[in-house]
Parts: sequence; structure tokens; C-alpha cells
Amino acid sequence: MLREIVKPIENELHAVNNFIEKEMFIRTTHIGRYAHLEFSYSDKVIRPALVILSSRLYGYTGEKALHLACVFQFTHMASIAHKFIPEKDTDYIREDSDPRDGSQLPILVGDYFYGKTFAFLYNTGLSNFMGSIAEIICRIHEGGILKNRMKVNNPASQAYREVVRKETAELFAGCAVMGARLAGASVEQQESMRCLGINIGMASGIMERGATVKFAAAYLEEALANLRDVPDLEERYILEQIIKNLSSHNIIKQRMVI
Repeated sequence: MLREIVKPIENELHAVNNFIEKEMFIRTTHIGRYAHLEFSYSDKVIRPALVILSSRLYGYTGEKALHLACVFQFTHMASIAHKFIPEKDTDYIREDSDPRDGSQLPILVGDYFYGKTFAFLYNTGLSNFMGSIAEIICRIHEGGILKNRMKVNNPASQAYREVVRKETAELFAGCAVMGARLAGASVEQQESMRCLGINIGMASGIMERGATVKFAAAYLEEALANLRDVPDLEERYILEQIIKNLSSHNIIKQRMVI
């Protein structure tokens, strides 16, 4: 379903994937050998799509939107590489064990992607976004710390939702607001996009953690309401369909190695 929704920007998403794939090799070895980098189709495209659609809403269709989309996907990939590191420190020593299940190599892979995030910003003329991206990365790690201190995994609790906001929703908000900022949107327009991204991110984060859609319903409704404040263009319709797709909980759970 999501694949059909984002078809109008299929070429742009394909270009983003190609940019990323070129950075996935260290010499001749694919970096996925060293960390669990398995993503659903939704996980591969939803953040880049949000950047691209947000920039197009306010009139920008240039290549820098694709570069910015890569930045957010690298950041997401780094957080995922770190997310599945076991609590107990382990080292890859035995050749018959999977290096992805250790701690040493996945940590290095996550750091590699964070490095790619900032290298991409610098090399593509997007250095002005460095501070904002660094703040988001700090919040992702704050969320991880808070999650480890959380005693009850209750989707209705304030502590749970704070973790979701920091670990997931802030990155979505960044995709939306920085895409709009790249296009020269006003401060008020950027704030509207930030609210949209936060609400989509909260809904996505709650459901990807296994909670039912009822815990995300209020955020999805608010995201649809946020769309009233953005230009009435095709991109707004695509965003509306993405939100409704989340609402129907048609999130593909099947994992695919990138």
C-alpha cells in the first residue's frame, strides 16, 4: 500500500537509495555483514519521503532535498544499528559466530553511519543543518537512556511517550521541518511542519514498538489536522494517504536486508 502511495516520488526515493547504497561498502565488504540492518519497505522510505514531500510543498525540487533525505536515513540507520546491541558486552572472536550479534562491530557500524550523516551534510553544502541534526542525535540517545531506566512498558504512560518522542518522533519532526526550511518556508510554516512530523513520528514509534493503533489514534488525528495548515498541493494529498495508511495499521512487518 505505501509503495503505491509514494509512487509520485518513486524516482526520488530510488535516487536516495542509490546514494545510500554507494556508502554501504568498506572496500568490497557490505557493512550489513557487521550489524543488523534489516528494514521493512516503510522503514526504508518513510523518512526520506517526508523530507522530499516537505520541501516540494514549499516549492523546492532540487537535488539537495535528496541529499538531506540521505542524511536522515543515515541517522536512522545509525540508531537502529545501536538499538540491537546486546546489554552485555560481547566481542566477535569466533569465526563460527555472527558478528552482528556482538556489541563491538555494531557499535562501530552505528558510529560509521553517524559519521556519514555529517560528512554528507558537509560535502553536499548543507552544513547549516549540522547543529539541528546533532541536537536530534542527542535526543535519540537521551531516549535510549530513559528507556533503559523505564520499569514498566506501558504505552499509555508519560514516560513511555517521552521515550518514543526522543527516540523516534524528533527525527520525523526534523525530516518535515528541515525539508520545509530547505525550501525557504517561513518560520510559521516550519512550525506547522514540525508539528506534523512529531505527530506522524509519535504514531509510527508507538506502533513499531508493538502497541495497537488505539494508542496512536490521537496523534494520527492531530497529524491530519496539521495538514490544514500546509499548501493544498499533490504533496499534501500524499502525506494524507501516508497518515491514513498508518491509521489502518498497514505497516509491513516483513524484514528486508538493505
